Amino acid sequence: MNEAEITGRCRFDERDNVQGRLELTQGTPAWEEYYEKHPQLKEMDSENKRLHEITVGHPSDVMALTSSMAVLRHMGREEMVEGPAAPEKIVMTPERAAEKIKGWATYQGIDLVRIGPLDPMYVYSHKGRTYLRTGFGEPEVGTPIELTHKHAIVIVDALDTTLLKGAPKKQVMFAIYRAYSHLGNVAVTLAQYIRMLGYPARAHIITNYQVIVPPIAVDAGVGEFGRNGLVISKEFGQAMKMAVVTTDLPMIYDKKTDFGVDNICRNCKICAERCPAGAINHGDKKIIRGASRYPFSPEACFNVWKTTGTDCGVCIISCPHTREPSLFTSSDVRSELYGEELPGKISALIEQLRSESHDPDAQPHYHWMEEQPEVWRKYRFGRVKNERI
Repeated sequence: MNEAEITGRCRFDERDNVQGRLELTQGTPAWEEYYEKHPQLKEMDSENKRLHEITVGHPSDVMALTSSMAVLRHMGREEMVEGPAAPEKIVMTPERAAEKIKGWATYQGIDLVRIGPLDPMYVYSHKGRTYLRTGFGEPEVGTPIELTHKHAIVIVDALDTTLLKGAPKKQVMFAIYRAYSHLGNVAVTLAQYIRMLGYPARAHIITNYQVIVPPIAVDAGVGEFGRNGLVISKEFGQAMKMAVVTTDLPMIYDKKTDFGVDNICRNCKICAERCPAGAINHGDKKIIRGASRYPFSPEACFNVWKTTGTDCGVCIISCPHTREPSLFTSSDVRSELYGEELPGKISALIEQLRSESHDPDAQPHYHWMEEQPEVWRKYRFGRVKNERI
């Protein structure tokens, strides 16, 4: 990480994304060039590259997931996520535009819709992932990204917490892919709808992002950042996935939300204790790329994904805000009765006491899935610290 990234705000290069780096082919000029600049990442990235993809498990289950990704890969093509706007604009007030967009998306089955500004700092500086779409007129890795839209629509799908309780078993990916498939379809269609209204719009979905979704979601009022870097909402905790549509269609914004998450996360640390990789920091926030946030090791996190052949999700299901709410995670009641600082410490203590140990084995086997290899047993879901953070 260079000095500018540590001391000031700057756009993030998608090529630095841990998953994007795995698209580099070992021994190629691009590989050598990248790790000459980032030698500290080479050993761990090489290890992750040697590990499994989603191929862990019975072929019938693997193919079910692979087919979802194949459709999402096609859905993420440039001709799908963006296109020319109609020459004539259908004019409406920003209030009415926001109302129509939210109403339409909700009717399509989206669980939560929020609208906010698009901060240019949350637009990637360069393309970092292709999802195997090179050779079809798609932008190549390293292509500069210029996105000038002013507004962002964030759509949210809640995850199936029943499946998540088995994290990091393979079943977690079925919950996640179901959400990404639905979000992709709605986002692509919504962007097309807005372009037909006469305004530029682009969908940003799992297989083709030009923006960093979590900070945009925070600015739009979806929720607040948790210790693990994911967004926590009042409605779903961390059990949700998101997509974004950026546009120049004038709309009114939702207010940013503040329901005391940071005060609880500062004291709670359950996600950090449960993380099988020790990727979540137990300490205080630091200034990273000009923003105050908790340090996090995406390389250590992704190592668990690659080893188990599935997204992890242990931190998501362990979060007190994801579970059934208690008096102490009910922020409105807590704030009204007690204020903030002391209750944050009390809330954390109560949640730690009522929190059950994470046991993937306790989640029953699903009859429509085959027996899964128990790769996850190598991990313990107690307090683990990662000294590399």
